[in-house]
Amino acid sequence: MEPAPNDSGENDEQYGSFTTGGGDVVVYDTDNPEAWLQSSYAVEVGTSSERTSA
Repeated sequence: MEPAPNDSGENDEQYGSFTTGGGDVVVYDTDNPEAWLQSSYAVEVGTSSERTSA
């Protein structure tokens, strides 16, 4: 699999992502073309202002 253009516009990061024509999201490692995953479902990951205590 050849690396695809990164939708985020960040060309110097190790990981990239793109959306296929069918709506799936593919995340890949720009340093290792054999390291990728594809999913029909995606969520944004980041810091959250909502924290819960256990």
